[in-house]
Amino acid sequence: MDLANGSPRKPAPSPKPPAPAPAPAAAAPPKTVQPKRASGPQDFLFEIADEGANYYKASDASAQLFAGLYSDGRIRLADSDGRRFAGALIGGHADLLELERNDWSEVYLRVTPTGRMQLELRGGPYAGRVLTCEPLQE
Repeated sequence: MDLANGSPRKPAPSPKPPAPAPAPAAAAPPKTVQPKRASGPQDFLFEIADEGANYYKASDASAQLFAGLYSDGRIRLADSDGRRFAGALIGGHADLLELERNDWSEVYLRVTPTGRMQLELRGGPYAGRVLTCEPLQE
């Protein structure tokens, strides 16, 4: 209290801290590099690391696909025109999704009386085809 005039004394204002320096402009995040899409049909099959997988070339007189059968039941098919199919085999049957076009088809895995494996395709670009499988040389 200021005794001379009988009024309370106001405390002196405290100095304000200096304003923080502006943060340096954030650098633009580095551009993420998108992995290149598998260039060939076999590259698509080998994207999945699976030591128990079996790879085949499946063909008839006018069509050829490459097939990967994986130990967890997945199946992948690919052709030279860039079509890629993926599904899961259950009891020798799989619904296949054509990845680029988002179209569905089916594949049935069967073994002939002579022991050769075949893929019977229903729907999609290979509808009605029965392709005989030969092991793919890695």
